[in-house]
This record gives sequence, structure tokens and C-alpha cells, in this order.
Amino acid sequence: MRGANNMELMGFERTLAEIEWLLLALILVYMALPGDEPVERPLYILAAGVIFATFVFCFRYANLFSLPARWKLTIETWAMIGLTAVAVWHTGKVDSPLLNLFLLVVVFSALTLGRVITLLKLGVIASFYLLSAYAVEAHDIFRYELFSALILRFVPFVLVAYVTSLLAADLGFARAYAEQLADTDELTGLGNMRAFNQALSKHQRLARRREESLSVLMIDIDNLKAINDHHGHDTGNRAIRAVATAIRNCVRADDVVARYGGDEFIVLLPAAPEAAAQGVGERILRHIAAAPVRGPTRSVSVSVSIGLATLPVVAGDIEELLRHADQALYASKRAGRNRLSSYPAATAA
Repeated sequence: MRGANNMELMGFERTLAEIEWLLLALILVYMALPGDEPVERPLYILAAGVIFATFVFCFRYANLFSLPARWKLTIETWAMIGLTAVAVWHTGKVDSPLLNLFLLVVVFSALTLGRVITLLKLGVIASFYLLSAYAVEAHDIFRYELFSALILRFVPFVLVAYVTSLLAADLGFARAYAEQLADTDELTGLGNMRAFNQALSKHQRLARRREESLSVLMIDIDNLKAINDHHGHDTGNRAIRAVATAIRNCVRADDVVARYGGDEFIVLLPAAPEAAAQGVGERILRHIAAAPVRGPTRSVSVSVSIGLATLPVVAGDIEELLRHADQALYASKRAGRNRLSSYPAATAA
């Protein structure tokens, strides 16, 4: 998940870089084009442009801050507001044709930085807008007709911020839903191996840092093929879902349960020594044995075989841990199924 967030932030950073240079180019092009109204103090705008370009180069391209982060995007958008404010102030203030450049910041903030930051920036832009109007109209801006006209001219900024924020929320929901689908087994609702491997990597780092145990249970449904052959695949699917539910009900909230394959499951037990993991495994065996699955004509008994391995007691790394748990699982199968075996005790027998 962290990798996906970093990729997303890197994409936002690339987009913002293009918007920053676009903003600077639009301001310079406007200054170069002939117009009816001369630009006031063009050197001020050029100086602001040079400062902005230097800031972008140092902040982004000189690798002063290499890791992508939202606070970097926030600072850069504030710099865009500053450059735009200088340009607007010296090109007609409230009547400046560059006023709409503020929309670049509003749209980007609404899409990437959230509603709170967007509202804050919109408030700053609105304050600058009223200040620039006051600089032109003085106390006349408090007259109802003029003030109403000013508000109506600013309404599009508010609407753009609101609509873009709604769009960003919908896109975020769709992205989260897609990520959930990518990490979830459709039949059982458990995590799949992609989600499990991510959790395994994270908990391995925590276990090493805290010097804690890390246990894995590999669970295989006994004779699932026979259930499918004699009672139908619908009963087999019900057996898979029943086992998934029993496992989920027997573990802690912080434990990670995933479907390993067609009839296999895997459970990650953080901060669980071998004795505690054995207790969880025995509890799973009892729950599954006590809940037969309804078949087309009669109830069908279901059992599982379980293999247990613990890090760092019997394994030095994750690959070895999973291999030992798999060996313990097959030891349970060879010993007659419906039992739990721990590595290395059962495999040495």
C-alpha cells in the first residue's frame, strides 16, 4: 500500500511540475503580448517569476527533498498562489485577465490535497480578491451593487472547488474499492496472497525490530475433492466459506488470514510464540469439526489439517518460515489428517 501511495504522489508531482511551468509561461506570454493596458512594474513580475523558477528548480530538481510527500505539494501550490498574486496585482488587480490563473491551484488542490487545504487556499484567494477590489474601488466595494457583482464574479471559483472536490472523493472511493477487490478473495472475502505477502513483509520488519515471535499456520481442507465429487461443487464452496468463517472467528483482530489456494488457507500470527499459535490452531480444529456443512441431502462433516512454524524459533527468514509450515502441514496429512503439526517436531517423527 505504501508503494502504491508513493507512485500516486510521484504522478501528482510530475503533473504539478508541468502546471508550475505552464503558470509561469502564461504570465510571461501575457507580458510579452501587446495590450491596451500597460503592465505596472513589469520588473516586479519578472523578479517574482525568477524567484518562483529558482524555488521550483531547487525544491524539485536539485533533490533537496527526494521522497514524494503531500506537504511538498502543499508548499509548491502556496508558491503558485504567491506568483499569481504578484502578477494579478500588477496587471489590473481585480480586473486583471490573469485572475483566472488561481483556478490552476484550486483544481489541483481539490484533486490531490483534500477539502480542508482547498478551502484554506480558496479563503486566501478570496481575501486577496477582495483586497485587490478595495485597492481599485476603495470604499465603493461596500455598496450593494458592486459587492454583489464582485461576489458573483468569484462564485465560479467556489463552484470549481466544490465540484472538483466531489470528483476527487468519487475517484478516491473508486480507487479504494479497486484496491480492495485486488486484495480480496471473491469466494471467502478473505485477503488473497497479494494482501498476505504485503502484511507478511510489514510484520516481519516489526518482529525483527521488537524481537518478537512470528507464527504461521498453513491450513488445508481435508478431502475437499471428495466433497465436490459426492455432494457437488456448491457444497464444496460452502465448505470453503465455512472454514474461512471459522478461522476468522478464532483469531485476533490483528492476525492476518488469507486464502492460499483452492482448498488452502494461511494465517499470520504476529507476536505469537509457538505455544500461543498451537492454541489458535487447536481452536480452529474444534470450531470446524463442530460445524458440519449443509449438503443437498444431508450435512457433511468437514475437517482440516494444519501446519505450524514460528519465526525465529525454527526459521531464520520468511521463505524458510513458509517452507517449514508447509512441511508441517504435510506431516499432518500423513499422520491421518484433522490434526495440527508443528515444525520440526512432527516432521522429525
